[in-house]
Amino acid sequence: MKGWRLVKHFVIFFTKLHFGISETFSGLPPGRDIIPPAMSEPKCDKGQRAGKLTITDQELFDRLGWFTRVRWAFGALCLLTLLVSWYVLGVRFRIGEGPWTIAPAVRVVLLVFLYNAGFTFLVRIVRSAEGISRRRIEIIALAQIFCDLAAICALIHYTGGVANYFIILVLVPIVIVTELLPQALAYATAGIATGLLNALAWGEQQGILPHARTGLAEDGGVRELPQLQEDGLFVLLVTSSLTVTFFAMVFVASTITKRLRKREAQLEEAYQKVHDADEAKGFFMRRTEHEMRAPLAAIHSMLAAVAETSDAIGPKQRRLMERGMARTKAMLRLVGDLRRYSRVRLAETVVHPEAVDLAQVVANTVELFRQQASAGGLTLMSRAASVSVQGDEEMLRELVTNLVANAVQYTPQGGEIDVSLTVDGRFAVLRVADTGIGISEDARERIFEEFFRSTEAKAYFKDGTGLGLAIVKRIVERHAGRIEVAAGLEGGAVFLVYLPMPPLG
Repeated sequence: MKGWRLVKHFVIFFTKLHFGISETFSGLPPGRDIIPPAMSEPKCDKGQRAGKLTITDQELFDRLGWFTRVRWAFGALCLLTLLVSWYVLGVRFRIGEGPWTIAPAVRVVLLVFLYNAGFTFLVRIVRSAEGISRRRIEIIALAQIFCDLAAICALIHYTGGVANYFIILVLVPIVIVTELLPQALAYATAGIATGLLNALAWGEQQGILPHARTGLAEDGGVRELPQLQEDGLFVLLVTSSLTVTFFAMVFVASTITKRLRKREAQLEEAYQKVHDADEAKGFFMRRTEHEMRAPLAAIHSMLAAVAETSDAIGPKQRRLMERGMARTKAMLRLVGDLRRYSRVRLAETVVHPEAVDLAQVVANTVELFRQQASAGGLTLMSRAASVSVQGDEEMLRELVTNLVANAVQYTPQGGEIDVSLTVDGRFAVLRVADTGIGISEDARERIFEEFFRSTEAKAYFKDGTGLGLAIVKRIVERHAGRIEVAAGLEGGAVFLVYLPMPPLG
């Protein structure tokens, strides 16, 4: 019964830790609602993420977290194996001439859970202080691996020495070290593992350490099994084969890991180049908007003033002025779209989530376009369920406005536009359907690209910028949603926007 009490204590201990452990490497405290990155803070570029980690270092840190979670599973598996061996198979353990007991081995497994929890919270503290670096990752990894090696050797000792099945677990830290640490440290760790294993094996064989004897429960007692750890030849074969295996594994695994890290470095360099180009494009957009908006507005105002106040202008000159006004107005629209797009695409732009009545946003937008739709001979229908989402109200209003404006603009006279807002599981679904000119299948694959306009759109309306739907896509992504486009049943196009709703309660 003592073994079962230990299991009970372990279950209580593990349950208390469960909800905190899985969130450690996401940087969230236990119990906190997970807000999608697009709704909480922008993605960081190289040198910003997790305390100025590179992409490769961040990947190493993520692997460290994954191995920490795997350690819980391995501990649980060891505990289960011990209990099955003791209570089902009747395997018994004892040290020297002491009583047959499973308690020391179970205590070792519980110790694994204890120090794993300690490392988990240590990583959380380091992350919260933004103190993660390659050096700290390696120190934490080494400390965990040395604790693992010590725990595995203790478990081997308490369950029959080098002759028992737990000896295979020594390979696990070797695999981890080749994944997380440089090749030199991996070889050093393999050497330490070899030393610990040989010290344990030969210490038991020479009687320096008390024998961990094994037996089988039988009617009325325990039949002691042959003690292979007392056989010098057997110990030599086990230790030598494991030593060769350790270093062979380090050589193969570290060679593969080294090649993969070289590829990661190349990918990181390519990512940085793409990031720099993207930043340059964003700077160009902002600078263009800043430099062009004021003079274009002034030109448009002057042309309008001259056209309205001068009676000496002939019809030909007036038409030229009207064309100039139309062109400057189109340029002002382009500059405005550039400004809006650069705002939603910038990494520095933070979406401050607040409760937004999306139904009201849809109703107000539809009402804004109702007169324009009526003047164009269009039927504009709207129905919206009462839906609230977490997001930036100004961006969401721009999202709905762009979709409805496109539907009105590209639907010929006599067409219909249907705007609806419904709920589908955890998502608010905005649907904007029209019977307009439609979008070809090839164009639908590129419709959300910057400055892209389909052939149908160019033929129907020449002055578009090709940024409206790119802005819509960015806003949807910033709100952790998704957008789809399909052909309508009666022609035209159907846009579906899925935005996550906050959890109940």
